[in-house]
Amino acid sequence: MEKIEYAMILRALLWDVSECGDLGYIREYDNKCFVCLIDILGHGKNARSIAVEAEKYLEANYQRNLVDIMNGLHKHLYGSRGGVVLMCRLDIPAGKLQYTGIGNVTGRVIGFNQHRMLSKDGIVGFGSISPIIRECDFSDHDLLILYSDGIKEHFNLLEHLPLFTGDTESIVSGVLKEFGKKTDDACCIALKYIK
Repeated sequence: MEKIEYAMILRALLWDVSECGDLGYIREYDNKCFVCLIDILGHGKNARSIAVEAEKYLEANYQRNLVDIMNGLHKHLYGSRGGVVLMCRLDIPAGKLQYTGIGNVTGRVIGFNQHRMLSKDGIVGFGSISPIIRECDFSDHDLLILYSDGIKEHFNLLEHLPLFTGDTESIVSGVLKEFGKKTDDACCIALKYIK
């Protein structure tokens, strides 16, 4: 039987989560898992309050179609400083991942099925966006990893392979320690798919 294991880590630039504009959100339901990472522009208490509003919206809407969620979040945050967003839904029994992204949140699938998630340009809550759904397949022990720009975007997996072979708690802690920037809020989510 297929199952998942996941973990998330969040670090505020100012060392207090009440001033962190990054948000990780994970919900399991009906043999599916919804995962979302939001990076509100800037940091501080204002960024955190916008992230909290985004979380409230997700809590009420995470089971909807991803494009509908993204467009609704865009309307919900409109007039704020906005943010960048990558959201995914994994159908656990089928091993199928759907995702949509706006802006520079990084998403990767590491394992048998290597995949770098593509996001469209834009800011959720500002201007116009046109999200589209993309898909990829999961195999046994594939790892989904999402991270904000508070973590170095590019790194060589082969040089750091041991970092990605442990449990998801050690993966997110290791990614933050190894690749976290000291100049921004940071969030990392790891989800492992196990058949």
